[in-house]
Amino acid sequence: MTCLLAVLAALLLPMGAAHAAPVAQDCVAVAEGRHSGQITAAGQTHCLELPSPQGARIAALTSLGGAGLTVQVEVVDKNGAAQCTAAALAKGGCTLTGTAPFRALVHADDTSATGAYGVHFVRTDLAQNGCQVLPAGSFEDNSGTVRLDTGDGVFSHCLSIPAGAHSASELLRIRYDFPDDPGVFPSYAIRIVDTDGNEPPSCYAHPAPGQQIRTDGLTSCSFTAGKAYTVLLQGQDAPRTHTLDRRDVTATARGCETSAATAIGAPALRGTSGQVGTLRCHRVTTDAATDRLNVNPRDAHDGLHVLVMDDKGGIACLQRNWACSITGSTGYQVVTQVPQNYDVAASYRLDAWRIATAAGPAPECPRVGSVAYGYGPLTGTLDEQHTGVCAVLPSVSGDRFRADITSTGTDGSPGPEPALYDKAGRNLCTGSSSTYDCQGSDQSLFVLSLQELGGGHSAYRANLVCTSAPCGSEEVSVGTVTPGTAQSGTVATLTVQGTALGMNTTVRLTGGPAPLTATTVSVSDDARTLKATVDLRTAPAGNWNISVVALGSEYARGTLTVTPPPLSGLGTYKPITPTRLMDTRKGLGVPKAKIGQGGTATLQVTGTAGVPATGVTAVVLNVTATGPTDASYISVYPNGTTRTSASNLNVTAGQTIPNLVIVPVVNGKISFYNNAGTVDLIADIAGFYTTDGTGSTYKPITPTRLMDTREGLGVPKAKIGQGGTATLQVTGTAGVPATGVTAVVLNVTATGPTDASYISVYPNGTTRTSASNLNVTAGQTIPNLVIVPVVNGKISFYNNAGTVDLIADMAGFYTTDGTGSTYKPITPTRLMDTREGLGVPKAKIGQGGTATLQVTGTAGIPATGVTAVVLNVTATGPTDASYISVYPNGTTRTSASNLNVTAGQTIPNLVIVPVVNGKISFYNNAGTVDLIADIAGFYTS
Repeated sequence: MTCLLAVLAALLLPMGAAHAAPVAQDCVAVAEGRHSGQITAAGQTHCLELPSPQGARIAALTSLGGAGLTVQVEVVDKNGAAQCTAAALAKGGCTLTGTAPFRALVHADDTSATGAYGVHFVRTDLAQNGCQVLPAGSFEDNSGTVRLDTGDGVFSHCLSIPAGAHSASELLRIRYDFPDDPGVFPSYAIRIVDTDGNEPPSCYAHPAPGQQIRTDGLTSCSFTAGKAYTVLLQGQDAPRTHTLDRRDVTATARGCETSAATAIGAPALRGTSGQVGTLRCHRVTTDAATDRLNVNPRDAHDGLHVLVMDDKGGIACLQRNWACSITGSTGYQVVTQVPQNYDVAASYRLDAWRIATAAGPAPECPRVGSVAYGYGPLTGTLDEQHTGVCAVLPSVSGDRFRADITSTGTDGSPGPEPALYDKAGRNLCTGSSSTYDCQGSDQSLFVLSLQELGGGHSAYRANLVCTSAPCGSEEVSVGTVTPGTAQSGTVATLTVQGTALGMNTTVRLTGGPAPLTATTVSVSDDARTLKATVDLRTAPAGNWNISVVALGSEYARGTLTVTPPPLSGLGTYKPITPTRLMDTRKGLGVPKAKIGQGGTATLQVTGTAGVPATGVTAVVLNVTATGPTDASYISVYPNGTTRTSASNLNVTAGQTIPNLVIVPVVNGKISFYNNAGTVDLIADIAGFYTTDGTGSTYKPITPTRLMDTREGLGVPKAKIGQGGTATLQVTGTAGVPATGVTAVVLNVTATGPTDASYISVYPNGTTRTSASNLNVTAGQTIPNLVIVPVVNGKISFYNNAGTVDLIADMAGFYTTDGTGSTYKPITPTRLMDTREGLGVPKAKIGQGGTATLQVTGTAGIPATGVTAVVLNVTATGPTDASYISVYPNGTTRTSASNLNVTAGQTIPNLVIVPVVNGKISFYNNAGTVDLIADIAGFYTS
């Protein structure tokens, strides 16, 4: 194969039939080397008698342009027998087999042209003194080079490579001095021939994308041991400069930094780029020739080109600047260069990962259980210390995947680049930007790596989606669905066994008043186990048919027996001294940090502050939100359960607002969820409900106003001043017994405060703690429900700053006489929303208007035996200042109120309201307003 680096494909054209042999007196004897002549007449042919003997091999080089004539040369023997054409002479492989003397016949390309010409004769079957040695260089800077100039009658050069001075494979580089204003379009050719007239076993001229004219060319050639070679440069009789060098690219290459192959994702190898065109070499070694490596050069300008040679000097890959997969050697020479017309980064990174061994894909890559629907999503960050991630996928031929790769960083860096390798090391992913198409194979290796222009950092989210589901070898099948029974009033978890199950597989229950669709929450890694939750809180008892729907097919799988809700778990109440359990501002009970958007804080409530470790069904907390950065809502719910849409507090930016919460306890903990912005939360515990029967039962009463400092009701007529206290007698009045009362339920409203302050309600005769019940700003009117222990029949109201009027409406009390009701907490559930027509007609409640809500026989609340319900009531979108009263339907509304609103305000309050006929009523005093009611539990006799 001809080793050729050419600016233009300007080769000498072969001549036709040989000219007749001239007589001896017509020929001019010439020596080997350069010869100059003059054609004086059109069509003239010059005869040059050569000194070369029979058996010699010669080259005859002519100018490819520039000064003088462009001529053609052929060789004949003494008898005129043709020996060599112009093409053979240009390659240096012309063997003289005829009878000496041999004669070169020279004529102009243009038969009408006359003028000076030149021919350069070189013996290639032996070393020539006129051919300087092309030294063996290295990959170190300033390695040995040879400079060859043309012009002033010189258009060609020869060089020699001695027999013992080359390796089995070498990389030749020629740099060409492109003239600023060439009179002749530049052209040159390089040819190599050994002393037997043979070209090297293989030569490959490496392309340079985007370079129309090769001014810096690379050619890799293999050489035969023990052979000497002649290098022929054929150029132009014009001022030009050519610089040649050669480098060993086998395992003995000099000037290569050596590193062992790394595991996938290991820190990148580092190198400096040098100047434009500078060649660098990094030798990468591995344990066995059967290892497969992934080599990926990266630089900030995407200009680095790479050539990888194995230890014998064979070309392993010659990608421009993409990753390539190689095998078959225990070492590789990774040659890098930034060619002309590309920007040079000061340094580059090289990933040299061992992605597979003879035993299979790299052991550090986790084996994925199933790719029936894809793989992922994966999230994380890649950088120069953690350069990639991988996984072995149980795919099969014919699988098709869409790789969605997005950047989640804020620095503008692109997401990582995916590759899906088959066993032969082929990357079966195509595409760019954020979406790639990938073909599966029999066990694919999925790799995410840093992109060329990623800047060494990439925060990402990656998802491999099967577009021909199911992918892999398993087809969809559905086995058992367990359990066979579940309890009404609960959220049950169903487990499906099968194959090729996915997150889009659904479980349906039919046979009741309305079909129920379970929510798929997880699928095992091998896609054989699916878990789904189904809401049975309002589901009636009975047998429900189970079916599983996967990829459009439905599989009937028996029945689920829904049993009635148990009556056990009814709790009695035990008040405790108000105690602060949580403060995110101080790290009390939870880490010291605001709760972020969509964030959750979890608080241990059992086994602390006098709350038993077991037997607790619900706790009573006063929860205060402070310092919110945005409008948001707070949901407090039992940890270990799925959060519902019910909320407990609504806040605006900068607001401080409390609300009483009665929250079920499932696993001893409760969770606090913040919807938007960031917020600090404070929680003060007031008591708990227990199943051990040692607590108090509850007796609701018709809401009655016991205290109003504006009118002197229950206490002297006067605002409570800064640091002041008002004390109210609560036992022996308004239907509350004189004895046996452990706590009372009051709706306390603060109005007309002159300054920002907080109000604490606590049992008289005890030391006030740091717990608070209301937080106010100047001029604000705000209520909050309070469950306060009773010690000596009285309770006290403390004001921290400014002056304020307080109003207290009694809603019920807890008694030790056993005649009251026990409490059953339920998962917070939305019963009413006037904005959506939930529970009541879809309409705002107008001035003096009333909405009536059915509460018994719904959401797990029994149809009979209910004495009171616990609701979190939220008023939103009021058009005017107003108050809201919640009272038992079928009774006369009293003056007691539960919420106070101003125009445009959203505010919640907990309400414990008696139930007389299964319904409760909501009264709005002024303007129009939307109301929302979330039930938290009920009392039953």
